[in-house]
Amino acid sequence: MADIRENDIASGRAPRDEDGSASVSRLAWISSGLGLLLFLGSVGVLGYEGITRGSGPPAITAVVEEVVPAGPRWLAHIRLTNDGGKTGAKVQVEGQLMAGDEALETSVAEFDYVPAGSEQKGGLFFDRDPRAHALRLRVLGYVEP
Repeated sequence: MADIRENDIASGRAPRDEDGSASVSRLAWISSGLGLLLFLGSVGVLGYEGITRGSGPPAITAVVEEVVPAGPRWLAHIRLTNDGGKTGAKVQVEGQLMAGDEALETSVAEFDYVPAGSEQKGGLFFDRDPRAHALRLRVLGYVEP
């Protein structure tokens, strides 16, 4: 019987139990169990997201994170957040430097995609320093991907 097991191992075949059936090592059982847990966890997370996430339109907001000099111009780093249920594509954001009710300068940026529940970052360039004026941001629109 020992000769049969040595021959199985030497030939690359799976070791056999006393009754001739293939034996499965503990490591194989542990690996299979971990794989099953990862699979079920992934399905659970995706199912939870699908059930709890709203199906409404994108709800995109824009905020200024910081303003830095960029050569002879100024760059306003902005962050978009989509708290809605759907992705917005080709999202256009407008920034205006305001002096009272008058717009001194306008800059526009377009974001390819802002997925639901995500943040995207970008920037708006201005000739004037946005820190010296009121900077108004508006999300102008999007298309459904």
